[in-house]
Amino acid sequence: MIIPVCGESENFLSGLLLHQNRQNLLVVLIINRPRAHVNSGRWQTENHALIEYLSGLYAQKYDLSEGHQLLTNPQKGCGLSDLLLLDFNDQAFDPSKGVGLARKVGADTALSLIQNEVIRMPWIFSTDADVILPVGYFEVVEKTPVATSGLSLSFEHITDNEVQEQLQQQYDFKLKYYQSGVSFIGAKYDYIPLGSTLVVAANSYAQVRGFPCRSGGEDFYILNKLAKVGGIYQPQQPIVGIQSRFSDRVPFGTGPAIIKIQQQQQNGELTVYYHPCIFHILRSWYSATCTYYENQLLPEDDCGLNGYWMLENVLHKALSQIKTHDRWQQFIHEWFDAFKILKSVHFLREQFESIPYDLLIESIYYKEIIG
Repeated sequence: MIIPVCGESENFLSGLLLHQNRQNLLVVLIINRPRAHVNSGRWQTENHALIEYLSGLYAQKYDLSEGHQLLTNPQKGCGLSDLLLLDFNDQAFDPSKGVGLARKVGADTALSLIQNEVIRMPWIFSTDADVILPVGYFEVVEKTPVATSGLSLSFEHITDNEVQEQLQQQYDFKLKYYQSGVSFIGAKYDYIPLGSTLVVAANSYAQVRGFPCRSGGEDFYILNKLAKVGGIYQPQQPIVGIQSRFSDRVPFGTGPAIIKIQQQQQNGELTVYYHPCIFHILRSWYSATCTYYENQLLPEDDCGLNGYWMLENVLHKALSQIKTHDRWQQFIHEWFDAFKILKSVHFLREQFESIPYDLLIESIYYKEIIG
């Protein structure tokens, strides 16, 4: 299991592993901080304290190259497993690479251990420091369908703060509404991309060349690639608990999003959501691209999408190279991917203004999307 760590409390790991009792678990902690961030100095101090604290809980310590450590034989009762500490605390990351680089370093290390048969289970579990892993977390891979390249696990955000809970619910609704919209379109990218709920098949990880080095959105981009080489399994259980918190460690994501919603409310602005008509248009448009192989008819009432994606040229070129219906469907799946879906939604947003929650849930278009 890999966990990027930046400025976390000393006891975060015992809370994360509270419901786990596996004796053969290796946790890879990637201790990092971004360069030139206003909090980088404080995070460096906190990271150092965490490393010292964890080192004191283990009977055996093995110094590795470049200051990294393998810690084994934890104290009884501390609730920890073997740790591989990848310490980049004194080598601050390029802020443009950030958490994506941290996940890549951790997952690449895990892949190497799997390929060298040091680790027997061919899955890389990715999570975050603000998580409480549920019972059955590691066992979930035992029930994956054939050709699964990754898992996007169910989650719930946890907080005792009533105001923060309301902000978090609004953001979670955005995530799940968008997921429902993509599912309604008919595309196979209808998952919620969170690095804290991601499990990747090792062979698929190698096939897509790992996490991109980005300061945010690395989960979105690796799932986009994984969905093209296999299926993304979304089991209803177990449910990963994520502690809701305001955070500016990354430029976008859950933490910054709830900060933005709070600021909007303080300014008297309503939280708004994509107009549901967008997903209806995309459903019709996507369906027409899927049937183009048979009828060679471009989508009608495209609201400018044909020109935006230069669709006639794209489909005509593909048609000259593809000889079967099944290969055409695979081409459309790979071409109209999660990135193009999001770009298309943003393009149509210029024509269909976003609307507040009260208007959204009363819309017949929304009701059709959620079934």
